[in-house]
Amino acid sequence: MIRGTNRPNRGTRRLRALSALGAVGIVAGLASSLPASPAGAVTAPAAAVAQRHAEGNGVSCRGQVYVSFGDPDQLYTAQRGPGTVQFTPLGDPTPFLYNAIGVNPRDRFLYGTTFGGADNELVRFDGKGGYTNLGAIAGLPPALYISGTFDDEGNYYILADDTGEIYRVDVTSRSVTGVIDVPELADPALDVFDIAFRDGFLWGSTDAGAITRIDIANESVDFFPGVLPGGEDFGGVFTYGNGDLGFFRNSGQLIRVQVRNASGSNPWFTVLSTQTTTPATNLDATSCFLDSSADLAVRKDGPKSVRAGDEITYRITVKNEGKKGGSSGWSLTDDLPAKVLSPTTSTEGCEITDGLLSCTGGPLEKGRRVEIEVTGTAANVLRTTAVRNTARVFGDDADPRGRNNTGTASTQVRPGNGN
Repeated sequence: MIRGTNRPNRGTRRLRALSALGAVGIVAGLASSLPASPAGAVTAPAAAVAQRHAEGNGVSCRGQVYVSFGDPDQLYTAQRGPGTVQFTPLGDPTPFLYNAIGVNPRDRFLYGTTFGGADNELVRFDGKGGYTNLGAIAGLPPALYISGTFDDEGNYYILADDTGEIYRVDVTSRSVTGVIDVPELADPALDVFDIAFRDGFLWGSTDAGAITRIDIANESVDFFPGVLPGGEDFGGVFTYGNGDLGFFRNSGQLIRVQVRNASGSNPWFTVLSTQTTTPATNLDATSCFLDSSADLAVRKDGPKSVRAGDEITYRITVKNEGKKGGSSGWSLTDDLPAKVLSPTTSTEGCEITDGLLSCTGGPLEKGRRVEIEVTGTAANVLRTTAVRNTARVFGDDADPRGRNNTGTASTQVRPGNGN
């Protein structure tokens, strides 16, 4: 568990609306400073060509995580499973580069912003991955936009790289409706590579591993260092259905972080699990959990009594007790007792690091269960000692019943025969 520390930055500026004249002035002032395309990028055509499925249905929101990456760019669904994440293509690659993807909760289409061409254009994707170029966004200055997300009201936020300017966009009118000025984010050393919305804030991370929390209303940012491993970009950030944050690392890793006291002065962060993924460039991510929920429960069983030196075997059961849809995935943690020595597990998707058990699992239909086994050795004791510990499951989806998300086992460890 990591407790974040704040970097002072208490801006008092308000979110300001753009007038048409102001928007034109901003565009004119930045037109001469359009950033170069990333290394290895293919220059996109001046205008992306409208494609099929322009008026199709929106994307699925039953616990789906969407990822885009590559050159040419390809949209994928992220299939979470035991220890790994697999990417399944959704539609065809695009002849243009885009980023800053997010799902609009109002119409459930996925949107992104192009880069590398003459304009930054708004692109919409349907549930089959078909894409439509909606055209340029009025009032949006030319820049590299690689961070984007939607809030609960359907406002689209995109961050201009190395400028500290976050633009609020109405995708219906295809126009900028406000600007959030956060000068600290203009520092390349504090670069943010994607953002996700939660509790009125935009969340991201720096390549040094600090989690960033951008206050939309106050135009300020807090940095919480030491949560994530540093040294690499986290190009894709999304929010799980239960409120946890997911960070896709470009080198091939998904890290899940629980955030408690998210809107407080001192939020607490806990890394719950990691999964391996495919390494990627031009990586971005978003999610949609609007239609998903699952009542996950956990039970932990162990021996009632053992002697010091005996083997202890725990069996942990994760079950979907919901009466409706299935779970789209889950994580589990268990801080194993210090008096259980050399704990090991052979269960797929589980690992033990410094006595902490962490597991990940894929979809779990209603009524189905998964078994986890952990084995260790009872430590020496001078007198009979009760050894208790608790396993906790974290569903990817919203969970209507939190009281069954923990399971506790208690074992009496007695002194060995020699005592």
